[in-house]
Amino acid sequence: MKLPQKDYYKLLEVSPLATTEEIQQAFRRLARKYHPDTTQNPVEKKRLQEIYQQLVDAHQFLRDEEKRKEYDNNVIFKFRTLSKSQVKAKAQSIEKEEPWWKKLLSLGKKEKEKEDPVKKAEQLFFLGMSMTARQDAKMIQTAVSYFEQAYKSNPQLLEALFNSALGYYKIGDFEKAKSLLKEYLAKRPSDQAADILYRIINW
Repeated sequence: MKLPQKDYYKLLEVSPLATTEEIQQAFRRLARKYHPDTTQNPVEKKRLQEIYQQLVDAHQFLRDEEKRKEYDNNVIFKFRTLSKSQVKAKAQSIEKEEPWWKKLLSLGKKEKEKEDPVKKAEQLFFLGMSMTARQDAKMIQTAVSYFEQAYKSNPQLLEALFNSALGYYKIGDFEKAKSLLKEYLAKRPSDQAADILYRIINW
């Protein structure tokens, strides 16, 4: 399926978890607001016609269950998982990056047992993933909080940053999603799927 230049859900100002009825209500509200007949100004009328047509296209597409399902199942809208080998590699990378002075300060001291941030991040990440199976706004919101905590514990866990962005997209917070995707792409510019997602919600 060829993806649109503008995200259908953002166009209709509804979350991707919206019901068919919510989509219908949103379309009616926006159709009244942007109907070309609301003005006699030819320039404004042309602008409204373009917006109105986009709304009609988005509405017709999303009310078709098969097309909507195919759209939602596109790879760009999928939460990223993490393999054990990736976790291990990230853990080794964190260990290598520990500054020399930190190691020096710990010499000869009995360090208090502290929680391993890499391990903590891994646990939070997989806990978040367990919440994403159900397409429910509250579950996705909870998943996002776990992904955000995971990324805070281990900033190299970029999958957690991506999943946070996608979670915000799913619950309809497009601006937050856009902001986090921009941060993600600055650190991983080669991710084409993330770039496509960013572009269709960044208009």
